[in-house]
Amino acid sequence: MDWKGYYRGEIARPQARSTIAGLFARAEADPEIDALIAGGAILSFPHTALSYAGPLQARVVAGLYRARISEVIALGVLHTSVLPLPYAEALNRLRDPSADPDVRKAALSRLSGAFLPSGGKITTPFGDLPISPIASHRPIRVDAGILKNEFSLDTFLSLMAFYADRRGIDPLPVVPLYVGITYDPVEDSFAVAAQLARALRRGIGPETAVVTTGDLVHYGTAYGDEARIPRMPKEKRALEDCFLGETEDVLVLALSRRNLKEAFIKSLEVLKSDQRYILPVIAELLGPGADYEIIHFELSDYAGILSVDPP
Repeated sequence: MDWKGYYRGEIARPQARSTIAGLFARAEADPEIDALIAGGAILSFPHTALSYAGPLQARVVAGLYRARISEVIALGVLHTSVLPLPYAEALNRLRDPSADPDVRKAALSRLSGAFLPSGGKITTPFGDLPISPIASHRPIRVDAGILKNEFSLDTFLSLMAFYADRRGIDPLPVVPLYVGITYDPVEDSFAVAAQLARALRRGIGPETAVVTTGDLVHYGTAYGDEARIPRMPKEKRALEDCFLGETEDVLVLALSRRNLKEAFIKSLEVLKSDQRYILPVIAELLGPGADYEIIHFELSDYAGILSVDPP
C-alpha cells in the first residue's frame, strides 16, 4: 500500500479545501486544547484518513496558531514498513539476534535518532512551511533518503499551511523530526531516547510547542490478528474500551512508572503502536512525575481502505 500517495491524494483532491475549511470552522474555539498548549503539554494526534484524523488534527493546528507561539517541534513516526531498501536491510540486520553484535550496532547507527527533512521548507498543496533551524548532529540528522516514503506528518503539515493561507498570515515555522529506532536490542537500552530528549530540550524555548503523531492501535485482519480476533469483543464500543485500557496501561508504564521496556513490549505486541519508539523520548522529555490525559479515543475502520474483511 502506497500510504504516502494515498494521503497525498486525500489532501490534493478538489473537494479537500471545503472539507478542511469545515474542520477548522468547528475548531475555532477550544478551551481544552488552549489550556493544554499553555500548560506545556505534548499533544498527540493520529495520522489516519482525513475523515478520522482531520477533526483532531484541526483542533491541534488551530490551537497552535491561537497560542501565538514562535515555532512547533513535531515528532513524526518513521514507519519501518516503508523504509527504502538500504535502510530496510539495516533494520533486518538489527532485528536478527543471531547477527554479529557489531553488525547490529552498525545497523542501529543508521536508523537511530531523528531525521529532519532537507531543503529548509515543507511543500504542501496549500503553500510552503518554513523549517525552523535546529542543530543537526547526532542524534538529529538531515535526511539522506530515509524519509522518501514517510507520510506520518504530511496531513498535519498541510493543515498547518492551509490555516495560514486561509487567514493570510505567516505560517508557523516547524521542526519536523521523524523519530527512528530508540531501543538498542544489543545493549537492551533506551539510551538513544534519552540522548534525543536532551538534544530536543536544548531547542525548546518558552514560545515553542511540541506535538507528536502516532496511531496507537493496529488491529484486525490486515495486521495479522486472525488468531486473537475470535477472543476479542465484536462490538465497536466494547473493542474501543478494551484497547483504551491497554493504551492507558502503556502510558502509565512509560510516564508514571518509567518502565520503558515493558511499555515498549506492550506497545509492540499488544497495541502494535507505531509510537513505540517515540514514547520513550516523550517520557524523557516530560521527566519524572509526568501524567497523561486522553481527550478522544476512537478506532478507525480501515477495512474498506485496505480491501479486507472487517475488523
